[in-house]
Amino acid sequence: MIGFVLAKRYAKAVIGLAQEAGSVTEVGQELEQISGLFAENPDLVNVFSDPTIAHKIKEKVLEEILRKGSIQELTMRFIHVLNEKNRILGIGEISRSYRDLSDQLTNRTRAMVVSASKLEDKEKDKIKEALSRISGKDVILEIEEDESLLGGVVAYMGSQVYDGSLKNQLALIKDSLSKGR
Repeated sequence: MIGFVLAKRYAKAVIGLAQEAGSVTEVGQELEQISGLFAENPDLVNVFSDPTIAHKIKEKVLEEILRKGSIQELTMRFIHVLNEKNRILGIGEISRSYRDLSDQLTNRTRAMVVSASKLEDKEKDKIKEALSRISGKDVILEIEEDESLLGGVVAYMGSQVYDGSLKNQLALIKDSLSKGR
């Protein structure tokens, strides 16, 4: 963990270089790929967080990871810098900051949509279109199912919540009845 401010600083630096190289999307995908490796492998985290393991050994481990992942030169150099600065365990935070910056550059935003049941493609398109109209941006949807909603959907976009669930509507009716309206 390196904190939001530092992660954003590293992400800004690498996205600037990626813009110059015309590879913003590719570098972002590679950072997510490497971040995923650290998230899924506690042994890898243990190696890089252990101060008794020599830096040269950590470099060799990184080289092996990067070689297997067919990572481009820019991303490789960035990952090595993170390792030299003992910031490699912040790759998850940096990757998320990079994604946010990349979204800003491309006028995108992300929304989490929770549905009571599986959504058809047509329904997803309608939700995406509505959220795009509200935000004025291209929306990338992440969809989850939660049967406890009983029906409808809840959309989380930025700090906004759009709750069209049956569960929420029943709660509103209950509240209204209890107040005698």
